Amino acid sequence: MTNIIEIAKVALSNLSRQGLRSYLTLIGVVIGIAAIVTLISLGAGLNNAVVDQFEQLGSNTIFLTPGGAGMGGSGTALLGATELSDSEIARMKAIPEVASVIAPFSTNATIEYGKEVRKISIMAADAAEADFFEDSGFLEIEEGRSFEGNDGFVAIIGPSIATDVFSKDVALHDRIIINGKSFKVVAIAKKTSQSFGGGPNTNNSIFITKRSFNETFPSVNPIFALIKAEKKEDVQIVKEKIEKIFEKDYGKDQKEFMVVTSEQVLEQIDRVLGIIQIFLVGIASISLLVGSIGIMNTMIMAVMERTKEIGVMKAIGATNNLVLTIFILEAGFIGLVGGIIGVIIGYGLAFGVGAIAESAAFALKVELDPMLIIGAMLFSLIVGMAAGAYPANKAARLDPVDALRGSE
Repeated sequence: MTNIIEIAKVALSNLSRQGLRSYLTLIGVVIGIAAIVTLISLGAGLNNAVVDQFEQLGSNTIFLTPGGAGMGGSGTALLGATELSDSEIARMKAIPEVASVIAPFSTNATIEYGKEVRKISIMAADAAEADFFEDSGFLEIEEGRSFEGNDGFVAIIGPSIATDVFSKDVALHDRIIINGKSFKVVAIAKKTSQSFGGGPNTNNSIFITKRSFNETFPSVNPIFALIKAEKKEDVQIVKEKIEKIFEKDYGKDQKEFMVVTSEQVLEQIDRVLGIIQIFLVGIASISLLVGSIGIMNTMIMAVMERTKEIGVMKAIGATNNLVLTIFILEAGFIGLVGGIIGVIIGYGLAFGVGAIAESAAFALKVELDPMLIIGAMLFSLIVGMAAGAYPANKAARLDPVDALRGSE
């Protein structure tokens, strides 16, 4: 143990004598490890945000979407999408294992406030559906109240509608004009972070009651639905029964609607994120490869400059293994120090991007991962030692007499 400590001290002392060269060699390792840690942390943060969103929805949730449509977006109607009929919604609600069916009405509409006119996403919900959106984390009330059973022409507006869309802020109890009809603002929603694969973007939307929506947009029907099974164990049964409803209406291989469970959506998102992350980490690894070449170059130069020193070491009894160990440790220390600095910078960048994303209302839950920290430092240590293996072996094989003469 004492010998290892002494060898480590000698290796560190040799590195400190190289000064600027050692610091410059560190840069490549630092950049590579920082890039890898940043990208992996951001990917994990994105995955954490998505998982949290789906946990709020519950594992007993089933999504019914237009064929080929994604799960993201503001919830507005897709061009050419097939609308859900009252009969189809009623039949889904009649399935014994179904706890609830939420089929929001949605469209884009002309909004007037003051003398300004804007196109904004409108969604309809009754009191029960508003509660569902609140429980799912999509809609939280900052000011005012949620919908009540006897509400008519009232609206809940997203925070961006309140402060960013019009030149004058829209306040609680103000009135806005939607397609020519006057609506009283009864609530302003909290700013919510949208995750990849998440639900409607309520920051830029307006919620009105179903009664007022049907009077204002009589020809618009729902195009998607969220179905809650009574129990998690019933999800597959409910999914199959819903599929049979639409097969009866549109044929066995119908493409009008897709029926997917929350677990299926989460698996699809995980696969996409995984592929993206592997690709980005592969690109970042190029920087680490450049860093390892820098380490090898530094160690080769060290061998060339220290041949007499190696000769003296061998003349006083240093074995080939001892010389080999000293040079490999020197290279390993360069990798390890670069890895430590890279981890610090990488997490600093990841948390910085996370903070910017949160301020932009995009969910990105970056967390410290002990396994990533340890893995990154070990990886950088191994890369350093591997890069130093060739020059270390070259130093160990030097003939003492030739080395003392300064020959290679």
